[in-house]
Amino acid sequence: MDIRQLRYFMSIVEAGSFTAAAQHLRVAQPSLSQHVIGLEKELGVKLLERQARGVRLTDAGATFVEHAIAVLRSFDRARESVAAKNDRISGKVAIGLPTTVTPVLAVPMLEAAAKLLPGVFVRMVESHSGYLREWLEADRLDIAVLFNVANADGLEVTPLITEELQLISPGSGSKRPRHISLKEVARLDLVMAGQPHDLRKTLESIMFSTVGRRPSIRAEIDSFDTVKQMVLVGYGHTVLPLSAVQRELADKTLHARRIINPSIERHAAMVSVARRLKTHAQQAIAKLLEDIIRQLIGEGRWSGKAILRMPAS
Repeated sequence: MDIRQLRYFMSIVEAGSFTAAAQHLRVAQPSLSQHVIGLEKELGVKLLERQARGVRLTDAGATFVEHAIAVLRSFDRARESVAAKNDRISGKVAIGLPTTVTPVLAVPMLEAAAKLLPGVFVRMVESHSGYLREWLEADRLDIAVLFNVANADGLEVTPLITEELQLISPGSGSKRPRHISLKEVARLDLVMAGQPHDLRKTLESIMFSTVGRRPSIRAEIDSFDTVKQMVLVGYGHTVLPLSAVQRELADKTLHARRIINPSIERHAAMVSVARRLKTHAQQAIAKLLEDIIRQLIGEGRWSGKAILRMPAS
């Protein structure tokens, strides 16, 4: 087994067919097929099944993909670390951002990286914090912004911001007070993401410990944009940080109220795996990410308080 076999295999998986992968790699399709056959013979299992419109991973193939990703990323890190020049940082860095963070952070971060680190290719992945942590630990991400990090053994954690969660409602209707108690929130129909989402877990934990009941969830929707659309049309309310709905608040299509008695906060950190080799590109992107976030906080574009240490859980 060699690196070229792994790269060819992953190209086929990502392209969805031998034909598309061969065109992308500029390799003859029969040669590509022979590499995969050799890999399957060495492993003693079938990795791919040919179908009319491409290929499908077998169960063994799906398992092998996870290991292939980790091996290739480790190889690339080693190569970039050795080949890095002080006058030009280059390489690939995968960053994971929670869905509620991308509206405020994605564009400034990508613009800054393109300007200040043009030799670095940034891959940005958006998902729920729970999934991002799994992908970070599985070596599919180099850096992730995570909320309320617990069980941080083996992780490098850089505290970033504490932000307050607020009740988000349709913008139309009679004038509402600026505050609402958590007890009142417990009586409202909410549209929220499912259990893996850190925001949902934070809300449920605090509401149950202070009000003695769980929130009334009218619908679980894992699409952040769809949650906002459902609130906009009056299907229910939701709970989000202000940074996630800045545009809608400015347009007055959505309305925010502070939750009190008690307030609800969550704490964000930049996280990486401690034992893993850090390339110059990863170090530079991590420093830039931290700088951009603190700049956004200072300018008031990300509502919250910068923190130097994570609060005790």
